[in-house]
Amino acid sequence: MVTLVVVAILATVAAPAFRDFFENRRLTGAAQTLYADLQLARAESIKRNQVIFVKFDDTPSNDWCYGLEEASSATSCDCSDSGNAFCTIDGVRRVTDVDDFPGVTMSAASVAGSVITFDPKRGTLSPAGSIYFTGDSGTQMRLVMSLLGRVRLCTPAGSNVPGYESC
Repeated sequence: MVTLVVVAILATVAAPAFRDFFENRRLTGAAQTLYADLQLARAESIKRNQVIFVKFDDTPSNDWCYGLEEASSATSCDCSDSGNAFCTIDGVRRVTDVDDFPGVTMSAASVAGSVITFDPKRGTLSPAGSIYFTGDSGTQMRLVMSLLGRVRLCTPAGSNVPGYESC
């Protein structure tokens, strides 16, 4: 009986730590996935000598998604419509959305027109800006993009995400 009481006390104390751990994993997973997709878009743009688009849709209802597109314009990429043939590279659909990372919201408000364009000659991107990911408890990660095509991850002041430098 004493063993059961000790186990119950330990489980009660550990539960919040596990919840925070899993929330941080979803938050960093969403940010790292976008980071990797932007690196892929840049590499594909240079390799193909063709403009690659990354289109964002972050509606106020927190249903967000983004897709990569190799077409001549990013207007065809509607990442919320799983039945269309757009948002593809080499015929493979490249879409990430809120369903992949439940409890994580994304804000791409600083991305003008909600589209990032990669130039094939220099690997640069346009426009520069930041994209924020926020977990349920308010913890944030920031993805910073420079005009030179450099992308980096950091944590804004007040967010405690281990392993990432402060912005």
